[in-house]
Amino acid sequence: MAVPLSEVGRRGRLNLIFSSRRGRTVIRDAYCEIPFKITRLHDSQSPEIAHLILMHSTAGLFGGDTTECTIHVESGARILITQQSATKAHPSGGRRAIQTNRIRVEAGGELHIYYDPVIPFSGARVCQSTFIDVDEGARLYFWEGLMAGRIGRGEIWQFDEFSSETSLRLNGRLLYLDRFRLVPNDSPPSSEWMMGNARYLATGLCFDEHASDFAERLHLLLPSVRAGIDTPAPGLAVARIVAVHGPEFHGYRSAFASLLNPEKRRDDRLR
Repeated sequence: MAVPLSEVGRRGRLNLIFSSRRGRTVIRDAYCEIPFKITRLHDSQSPEIAHLILMHSTAGLFGGDTTECTIHVESGARILITQQSATKAHPSGGRRAIQTNRIRVEAGGELHIYYDPVIPFSGARVCQSTFIDVDEGARLYFWEGLMAGRIGRGEIWQFDEFSSETSLRLNGRLLYLDRFRLVPNDSPPSSEWMMGNARYLATGLCFDEHASDFAERLHLLLPSVRAGIDTPAPGLAVARIVAVHGPEFHGYRSAFASLLNPEKRRDDRLR
């Protein structure tokens, strides 16, 4: 499909399909447009799971940009996906930057996907959507986050708008929906009943047969004053986490991921 020169780097699409071949995960199909770029597959903690790094080959998101990433994990494939760095959203000139993620995991497939936070700069407008579809018997472990801005430069809640929608469906039936819109000039997120003095926000999802056990263990790892953890549906655990400082925030993500170590999950299933 031809892309007008004026849209190169501003409208990008990434399609990835992972499958299992002779016991190893492979990329069955890949299509990348600027700004997306991917690494080759690497072995992770276990030879049974592969690791892919998603990269953004431009300076970040600008007003008027539209990006869409589609990830499909077929039965038998096991993949860990991380990002090279956080997603930076630049001043928009009043226009929104739109990014959409579509994730599908088939029965018998396993996806660990941990996004780095979005960092909206002063004056940025960002609209992001993540649509997750899983089959019965699929395994999904997901993390996404938001920073209040370039905190080191004092840009705290100075972006114009940030809206987010994340949904998870099981066999087409909605299990989880989180939708919010932040407009700091109208309603400062630093109010007592919103973020308070916290500068980082994250959501973690765990969908598998051990979700209830995972929720109990995560309760023990994370301070209750900073984390809310629930199991809104059988096989689904949800964590909402806030943090004041960067090291604290990254520590919470590490704790979440450590409980979902692919090698450990394999051992649990063999018991």
